[in-house]
Amino acid sequence: MCSNNYMIFFVTILGIVLSILIFLNRAVRFGSNFYFALFIFCHSIFAVTSFSFLSEGFRAFIAQAFPYSVIFNMAAGPLMYIYFLSIFRPNFKFKSIYFLHFIPSLLFFINGSPYIFMESLSKSQLIERFITDPLVAFQIPTLLWPYSYHVIFRMLQSFFYLFISFNLFFRAFKSNHFKFKNEHGYHFSYYFFSFLFAFGFYITTLYIGLNHESFSGIVMSDYVGINTIVSSPRIFNALFILSALFHPQLVFEKYFIKNTNNRATSKEKSDFVSSSESFKYDLVEIERLFSAYMESQPCLEPGFSLNSISEGTHLPVHQISYFIKVRYEMSFNDWKNQKRIKHAVSLIESGLAEQVTLESISLQCGYRSRANFVDAFKKVMGMTPSEYLNNHNKS
Repeated sequence: MCSNNYMIFFVTILGIVLSILIFLNRAVRFGSNFYFALFIFCHSIFAVTSFSFLSEGFRAFIAQAFPYSVIFNMAAGPLMYIYFLSIFRPNFKFKSIYFLHFIPSLLFFINGSPYIFMESLSKSQLIERFITDPLVAFQIPTLLWPYSYHVIFRMLQSFFYLFISFNLFFRAFKSNHFKFKNEHGYHFSYYFFSFLFAFGFYITTLYIGLNHESFSGIVMSDYVGINTIVSSPRIFNALFILSALFHPQLVFEKYFIKNTNNRATSKEKSDFVSSSESFKYDLVEIERLFSAYMESQPCLEPGFSLNSISEGTHLPVHQISYFIKVRYEMSFNDWKNQKRIKHAVSLIESGLAEQVTLESISLQCGYRSRANFVDAFKKVMGMTPSEYLNNHNKS
Protein backbone atom coordinates (compact mmCIF):
# COMPACT_ATOMS: atom_id res chain seq x y z
CA MET A 1 0.00 0.00 0.00
CA CYS A 2 1.53 3.34 -1.05
CA SER A 3 2.30 6.14 1.42
CA ASN A 4 -0.78 8.07 0.28
CA ASN A 5 -2.96 5.08 1.17
CA TYR A 6 -1.24 4.77 4.54
CA MET A 7 -1.99 8.42 5.28
CA ILE A 8 -5.68 8.08 4.37
CA PHE A 9 -5.85 4.82 6.29
CA PHE A 10 -4.40 6.58 9.35
CA VAL A 11 -6.97 9.38 9.07
CA THR A 12 -9.77 6.82 8.93
CA ILE A 13 -8.47 5.15 12.09
CA LEU A 14 -8.44 8.67 13.54
CA GLY A 15 -12.14 8.85 12.66
CA ILE A 16 -12.81 5.80 14.86
CA VAL A 17 -10.87 7.42 17.71
CA LEU A 18 -12.76 10.66 17.11
CA SER A 19 -16.11 8.88 17.36
CA ILE A 20 -15.07 7.35 20.69
CA LEU A 21 -14.04 10.78 22.02
CA ILE A 22 -17.36 12.30 20.94
CA PHE A 23 -19.24 9.44 22.60
CA LEU A 24 -17.32 9.72 25.88
CA ASN A 25 -17.52 13.54 26.03
CA ARG A 26 -21.17 14.04 25.10
CA ALA A 27 -23.14 16.25 27.48
CA VAL A 28 -26.40 14.28 27.25
CA ARG A 29 -26.66 10.52 27.38
CA PHE A 30 -28.89 10.24 24.30
CA GLY A 31 -28.35 13.73 22.90
CA SER A 32 -27.36 14.65 19.36
CA ASN A 33 -23.70 13.74 19.91
CA PHE A 34 -24.74 10.18 20.74
CA TYR A 35 -25.97 9.76 17.15
CA PHE A 36 -23.06 11.81 15.81
CA ALA A 37 -20.54 9.42 17.39
CA LEU A 38 -22.34 6.36 16.05
CA PHE A 39 -22.47 7.87 12.56
CA ILE A 40 -18.74 8.65 12.40
CA PHE A 41 -17.90 5.23 13.88
CA CYS A 42 -19.98 3.31 11.32
CA HIS A 43 -18.73 5.49 8.47
CA SER A 44 -15.09 4.99 9.50
CA ILE A 45 -15.39 1.24 10.11
CA PHE A 46 -16.63 0.69 6.58
CA ALA A 47 -13.93 2.99 5.18
CA VAL A 48 -11.30 0.82 6.87
CA THR A 49 -12.71 -2.31 5.26
CA SER A 50 -12.74 -0.68 1.82
CA PHE A 51 -9.06 0.27 2.22
CA SER A 52 -8.23 -3.33 2.99
CA PHE A 53 -8.94 -4.40 -0.59
CA LEU A 54 -5.82 -2.54 -1.73
CA SER A 55 -3.56 -3.52 1.13
CA GLU A 56 -1.83 -6.86 1.08
CA GLY A 57 -1.42 -6.75 4.83
CA PHE A 58 -5.07 -6.04 5.52
CA ARG A 59 -6.68 -8.11 2.77
CA ALA A 60 -7.11 -11.06 5.11
CA PHE A 61 -9.15 -8.79 7.36
CA ILE A 62 -11.69 -7.86 4.69
CA ALA A 63 -11.88 -11.51 3.65
CA GLN A 64 -13.31 -12.30 7.07
CA ALA A 65 -15.15 -9.02 7.79
CA PHE A 66 -17.67 -9.26 4.94
CA PRO A 67 -20.69 -9.21 5.25
CA TYR A 68 -20.50 -7.78 8.79
CA SER A 69 -19.04 -4.54 7.42
CA VAL A 70 -22.24 -4.06 5.41
CA ILE A 71 -24.16 -3.42 8.62
CA PHE A 72 -21.88 -0.50 9.50
CA ASN A 73 -21.95 0.90 5.98
CA MET A 74 -25.71 0.88 5.60
CA ALA A 75 -26.34 2.10 9.16
CA ALA A 76 -24.23 5.23 8.57
CA GLY A 77 -26.84 6.89 6.35
CA PRO A 78 -29.80 6.53 8.77
CA LEU A 79 -27.60 7.61 11.69
CA MET A 80 -26.58 10.75 9.80
CA TYR A 81 -30.26 11.57 9.20
CA ILE A 82 -31.23 10.91 12.84
CA TYR A 83 -28.31 13.08 13.97
CA PHE A 84 -29.57 16.06 11.98
CA LEU A 85 -33.12 15.41 13.15
CA SER A 86 -31.88 15.61 16.74
CA ILE A 87 -30.27 18.97 15.99
CA PHE A 88 -32.83 20.77 13.88
CA ARG A 89 -36.14 19.28 15.08
CA PRO A 90 -37.40 20.91 18.29
CA ASN A 91 -37.99 18.54 21.22
CA PHE A 92 -36.59 15.58 19.28
CA LYS A 93 -36.95 12.15 20.86
CA PHE A 94 -35.92 8.86 19.33
CA LYS A 95 -39.01 6.86 18.37
CA SER A 96 -39.32 3.14 17.84
CA ILE A 97 -40.35 3.75 14.24
CA TYR A 98 -36.84 5.03 13.49
CA PHE A 99 -35.59 1.44 13.78
CA LEU A 100 -37.27 0.83 10.41
CA HIS A 101 -34.44 2.81 8.80
CA PHE A 102 -32.06 0.01 9.76
CA ILE A 103 -34.07 -2.83 8.21
CA PRO A 104 -32.14 -2.63 4.88
CA SER A 105 -28.90 -3.12 6.85
CA LEU A 106 -30.27 -6.34 8.29
CA LEU A 107 -31.71 -7.55 4.97
CA PHE A 108 -28.48 -7.01 3.05
CA PHE A 109 -26.50 -8.69 5.81
CA ILE A 110 -28.81 -11.70 5.47
CA ASN A 111 -28.41 -11.52 1.68
CA GLY A 112 -24.63 -11.84 2.02
CA SER A 113 -24.76 -14.44 4.79
CA PRO A 114 -23.83 -17.42 2.53
CA TYR A 115 -20.34 -15.90 2.34
CA ILE A 116 -19.93 -16.48 6.08
CA PHE A 117 -20.03 -20.25 5.56
CA MET A 118 -17.40 -20.31 2.80
CA GLU A 119 -14.04 -21.89 3.62
CA SER A 120 -11.35 -19.41 4.70
CA LEU A 121 -9.12 -20.38 1.75
CA SER A 122 -11.93 -19.69 -0.74
CA LYS A 123 -12.55 -16.30 0.87
CA SER A 124 -8.88 -15.34 0.65
CA GLN A 125 -8.63 -16.46 -2.99
CA LEU A 126 -11.74 -14.43 -3.88
CA ILE A 127 -10.30 -11.26 -2.37
CA GLU A 128 -6.87 -11.82 -3.93
CA ARG A 129 -8.41 -12.17 -7.39
CA PHE A 130 -10.09 -8.80 -6.94
CA ILE A 131 -6.84 -6.98 -7.78
CA THR A 132 -6.61 -8.48 -11.29
CA ASP A 133 -10.33 -8.88 -11.93
CA PRO A 134 -12.52 -6.40 -9.96
CA LEU A 135 -15.71 -8.05 -11.22
CA VAL A 136 -14.84 -11.00 -9.02
CA ALA A 137 -16.44 -9.01 -6.19
CA PHE A 138 -19.78 -9.51 -7.92
CA GLN A 139 -19.34 -13.28 -7.67
CA ILE A 140 -19.75 -13.19 -3.89
CA PRO A 141 -22.45 -15.75 -3.02
CA THR A 142 -25.77 -14.25 -1.93
CA LEU A 143 -29.05 -15.57 -0.60
CA LEU A 144 -31.77 -13.39 -2.15
CA TRP A 145 -30.43 -11.23 -4.98
CA PRO A 146 -27.14 -10.77 -6.91
CA TYR A 147 -24.33 -8.87 -5.22
CA SER A 148 -24.33 -6.25 -8.01
CA TYR A 149 -27.77 -5.05 -6.82
CA HIS A 150 -26.41 -5.11 -3.31
CA VAL A 151 -23.61 -2.66 -4.18
CA ILE A 152 -25.75 -0.21 -6.13
CA PHE A 153 -28.56 -0.07 -3.56
CA ARG A 154 -26.07 0.47 -0.76
CA MET A 155 -24.65 3.51 -2.54
CA LEU A 156 -28.06 4.89 -3.53
CA GLN A 157 -29.31 4.53 0.03
CA SER A 158 -26.34 6.47 1.41
CA PHE A 159 -26.83 9.22 -1.14
CA PHE A 160 -30.56 9.41 -0.34
CA TYR A 161 -29.92 9.92 3.37
CA LEU A 162 -27.25 12.49 2.57
CA PHE A 163 -29.76 14.42 0.46
CA ILE A 164 -32.56 14.49 3.05
CA SER A 165 -30.05 15.38 5.79
CA PHE A 166 -28.82 18.26 3.66
CA ASN A 167 -32.42 19.40 3.25
CA LEU A 168 -32.78 19.60 7.04
CA PHE A 169 -29.54 21.53 7.26
CA PHE A 170 -30.45 23.96 4.47
CA ARG A 171 -33.86 24.77 5.93
CA ALA A 172 -32.31 25.47 9.33
CA PHE A 173 -29.54 27.48 7.68
CA LYS A 174 -32.07 29.57 5.76
CA SER A 175 -34.30 30.23 8.77
CA ASN A 176 -31.23 31.38 10.67
CA HIS A 177 -30.75 34.24 8.20
CA PHE A 178 -27.60 32.61 6.81
CA LYS A 179 -25.41 33.09 9.85
CA PHE A 180 -22.38 30.85 10.25
CA LYS A 181 -23.22 30.11 13.87
CA ASN A 182 -26.71 30.14 15.26
CA GLU A 183 -28.00 30.96 18.70
CA HIS A 184 -27.83 27.30 19.76
CA GLY A 185 -24.09 27.15 19.09
CA TYR A 186 -24.33 24.95 16.00
CA HIS A 187 -21.57 25.76 13.55
CA PHE A 188 -23.08 25.84 10.09
CA SER A 189 -19.61 26.25 8.60
CA TYR A 190 -18.69 22.77 9.86
CA TYR A 191 -21.88 21.22 8.51
CA PHE A 192 -21.42 22.97 5.17
CA PHE A 193 -17.92 21.58 4.63
CA SER A 194 -18.95 18.19 5.99
CA PHE A 195 -21.73 18.00 3.41
CA LEU A 196 -19.35 19.19 0.69
CA PHE A 197 -16.90 16.37 1.46
CA ALA A 198 -19.71 13.85 2.00
CA PHE A 199 -21.27 14.66 -1.38
CA GLY A 200 -17.84 14.23 -2.97
CA PHE A 201 -17.38 10.88 -1.22
CA TYR A 202 -20.78 9.44 -2.14
CA ILE A 203 -20.90 10.83 -5.68
CA THR A 204 -17.49 9.39 -6.62
CA THR A 205 -18.33 6.09 -4.92
CA LEU A 206 -21.68 5.89 -6.70
CA TYR A 207 -20.06 6.74 -10.02
CA ILE A 208 -17.54 3.93 -9.57
CA GLY A 209 -20.28 1.47 -8.70
CA LEU A 210 -22.45 2.38 -11.67
CA ASN A 211 -19.50 2.13 -14.07
CA HIS A 212 -17.74 -0.92 -12.69
CA GLU A 213 -17.77 -2.72 -16.06
CA SER A 214 -16.01 0.08 -17.98
CA PHE A 215 -13.47 0.55 -15.19
CA SER A 216 -12.74 -3.17 -15.05
CA GLY A 217 -11.88 -3.31 -18.74
CA ILE A 218 -9.79 -0.16 -18.92
CA VAL A 219 -8.58 1.50 -15.75
CA MET A 220 -8.97 -1.26 -13.20
CA SER A 221 -6.89 -3.78 -15.10
CA ASP A 222 -3.88 -2.97 -12.95
CA TYR A 223 -3.13 -2.04 -9.33
CA VAL A 224 -2.32 1.60 -10.07
CA GLY A 225 -5.62 2.04 -11.87
CA ILE A 226 -7.59 0.57 -9.00
CA ASN A 227 -5.72 2.70 -6.50
CA THR A 228 -6.37 5.89 -8.48
CA ILE A 229 -10.09 5.27 -8.85
CA VAL A 230 -10.80 4.08 -5.32
CA SER A 231 -8.60 6.78 -3.73
CA SER A 232 -10.84 9.66 -4.86
CA PRO A 233 -13.75 8.93 -2.51
CA ARG A 234 -11.32 8.05 0.27
CA ILE A 235 -9.70 11.49 0.06
CA PHE A 236 -13.11 13.11 0.53
CA ASN A 237 -13.73 10.80 3.46
CA ALA A 238 -10.44 11.83 5.08
CA LEU A 239 -11.28 15.52 4.66
CA PHE A 240 -14.70 14.89 6.18
CA ILE A 241 -13.13 13.39 9.31
CA LEU A 242 -10.39 16.00 9.62
CA SER A 243 -12.90 18.87 9.39
CA ALA A 244 -14.38 17.84 12.77
CA LEU A 245 -11.03 18.52 14.45
CA PHE A 246 -11.47 22.25 13.77
CA HIS A 247 -14.64 22.32 15.91
CA PRO A 248 -13.63 21.02 19.34
CA GLN A 249 -17.00 22.07 20.82
CA LEU A 250 -18.51 19.17 18.87
CA VAL A 251 -15.92 16.66 20.07
CA PHE A 252 -15.68 17.78 23.70
CA GLU A 253 -19.27 18.88 24.16
CA LYS A 254 -19.62 18.48 27.93
CA TYR A 255 -16.55 20.62 28.65
CA PHE A 256 -17.84 23.48 26.52
CA ILE A 257 -21.19 23.37 28.31
CA LYS A 258 -19.27 23.26 31.57
CA ASN A 259 -17.33 26.40 30.60
CA THR A 260 -20.58 28.12 29.66
CA ASN A 261 -21.93 27.36 33.11
CA ASN A 262 -18.75 28.71 34.70
CA ARG A 263 -19.18 32.01 32.89
CA ALA A 264 -22.78 32.21 34.03
CA THR A 265 -21.68 31.50 37.59
CA SER A 266 -19.22 34.35 37.64
CA LYS A 267 -21.86 36.77 36.35
CA GLU A 268 -24.72 35.70 38.66
CA LYS A 269 -23.24 34.03 41.73
CA SER A 270 -26.44 34.46 43.69
CA ASP A 271 -28.49 32.48 41.16
CA PHE A 272 -26.06 29.92 39.82
CA VAL A 273 -24.17 27.14 41.53
CA SER A 274 -20.68 26.12 40.49
CA SER A 275 -20.18 24.09 37.33
CA SER A 276 -18.98 21.06 39.31
CA GLU A 277 -22.26 21.06 41.23
CA SER A 278 -24.33 21.52 38.08
CA PHE A 279 -23.39 18.03 36.96
CA LYS A 280 -24.83 16.69 40.21
CA TYR A 281 -28.33 17.85 39.31
CA ASP A 282 -30.96 15.14 39.30
CA LEU A 283 -32.00 15.71 35.69
CA VAL A 284 -34.51 12.86 35.84
CA GLU A 285 -36.35 14.49 38.73
CA ILE A 286 -36.13 17.92 37.11
CA GLU A 287 -37.61 16.52 33.92
CA ARG A 288 -40.43 14.85 35.86
CA LEU A 289 -41.42 18.10 37.58
CA PHE A 290 -40.86 20.13 34.43
CA SER A 291 -42.98 17.81 32.24
CA ALA A 292 -45.82 17.74 34.77
CA TYR A 293 -45.84 21.54 34.95
CA MET A 294 -45.78 21.90 31.14
CA GLU A 295 -48.86 19.69 30.62
CA SER A 296 -51.12 22.73 31.01
CA GLN A 297 -49.05 24.64 28.39
CA PRO A 298 -48.21 27.65 30.58
CA CYS A 299 -45.76 28.83 27.92
CA LEU A 300 -48.76 30.14 25.95
CA GLU A 301 -49.47 32.69 28.66
CA PRO A 302 -48.17 36.27 28.19
CA GLY A 303 -45.26 37.03 30.50
CA PHE A 304 -44.19 33.38 30.74
CA SER A 305 -40.63 33.26 32.05
CA LEU A 306 -38.07 31.17 33.90
CA ASN A 307 -39.48 32.55 37.15
CA SER A 308 -42.91 31.25 36.12
CA ILE A 309 -41.50 27.72 35.79
CA SER A 310 -39.61 28.11 39.05
CA GLU A 311 -42.79 29.05 40.89
CA GLY A 312 -44.74 26.20 39.30
CA THR A 313 -42.14 23.48 39.90
CA HIS A 314 -40.45 24.82 43.07
CA LEU A 315 -37.11 24.40 41.33
CA PRO A 316 -34.33 27.04 41.31
CA VAL A 317 -34.10 29.15 38.18
CA HIS A 318 -30.51 28.07 37.50
CA GLN A 319 -31.49 24.38 37.46
CA ILE A 320 -34.34 25.02 35.02
CA SER A 321 -32.09 27.06 32.73
CA TYR A 322 -29.43 24.36 32.80
CA PHE A 323 -31.99 21.61 32.18
CA ILE A 324 -33.44 23.37 29.12
CA LYS A 325 -29.98 23.97 27.67
CA VAL A 326 -28.92 20.35 28.14
CA ARG A 327 -32.23 18.66 27.34
CA TYR A 328 -33.28 20.77 24.35
CA GLU A 329 -29.88 22.21 23.35
CA MET A 330 -31.19 25.77 23.16
CA SER A 331 -31.69 28.83 25.31
CA PHE A 332 -34.89 29.40 27.27
CA ASN A 333 -36.18 32.09 24.87
CA ASP A 334 -35.54 29.91 21.82
CA TRP A 335 -37.24 26.95 23.50
CA LYS A 336 -40.23 29.12 24.47
CA ASN A 337 -40.59 30.44 20.91
CA GLN A 338 -40.35 26.91 19.52
CA LYS A 339 -43.22 25.80 21.76
CA ARG A 340 -45.36 28.82 20.95
CA ILE A 341 -44.82 28.70 17.20
CA LYS A 342 -45.47 24.95 17.16
CA HIS A 343 -48.84 25.69 18.79
CA ALA A 344 -49.51 28.49 16.28
CA VAL A 345 -48.84 26.09 13.39
CA SER A 346 -51.27 23.56 14.86
CA LEU A 347 -53.95 26.27 15.13
CA ILE A 348 -53.41 27.32 11.51
CA GLU A 349 -53.52 23.73 10.27
CA SER A 350 -56.71 23.09 12.25
CA GLY A 351 -58.45 25.78 10.19
CA LEU A 352 -58.72 28.40 12.94
CA ALA A 353 -57.07 31.00 10.68
CA GLU A 354 -60.21 30.91 8.51
CA GLN A 355 -62.28 32.12 11.46
CA VAL A 356 -59.96 34.55 13.24
CA THR A 357 -57.03 36.78 12.28
CA LEU A 358 -53.39 35.83 12.59
CA GLU A 359 -53.10 38.54 15.24
CA SER A 360 -55.70 36.70 17.32
CA ILE A 361 -53.71 33.50 16.93
CA SER A 362 -50.57 35.30 18.07
CA LEU A 363 -52.39 36.41 21.24
CA GLN A 364 -53.45 32.81 21.89
CA CYS A 365 -49.80 31.81 21.69
CA GLY A 366 -48.68 34.33 24.31
CA TYR A 367 -47.39 37.12 22.06
CA ARG A 368 -48.38 40.65 23.04
CA SER A 369 -46.98 42.08 19.80
CA ARG A 370 -47.73 40.95 16.25
CA ALA A 371 -44.22 42.01 15.22
CA ASN A 372 -42.65 39.69 17.82
CA PHE A 373 -44.93 36.89 16.63
CA VAL A 374 -43.91 37.39 12.99
CA ASP A 375 -40.20 37.53 13.85
CA ALA A 376 -40.39 34.38 15.99
CA PHE A 377 -42.47 32.53 13.39
CA LYS A 378 -40.02 33.37 10.61
CA LYS A 379 -37.06 32.33 12.72
CA VAL A 380 -38.58 28.95 13.58
CA MET A 381 -40.39 28.11 10.32
CA GLY A 382 -38.29 30.00 7.78
CA MET A 383 -41.29 32.04 6.55
CA THR A 384 -43.85 34.52 7.85
CA PRO A 385 -47.23 33.38 9.25
CA SER A 386 -48.98 34.79 6.16
CA GLU A 387 -46.70 32.84 3.82
CA TYR A 388 -47.23 29.67 5.82
CA LEU A 389 -51.01 30.18 5.75
CA ASN A 390 -50.98 30.71 1.97
CA ASN A 391 -48.93 27.56 1.45
CA HIS A 392 -51.26 25.62 3.71
CA ASN A 393 -54.36 26.83 1.84
CA LYS A 394 -52.82 25.89 -1.52
CA SER A 395 -52.09 22.36 -0.33
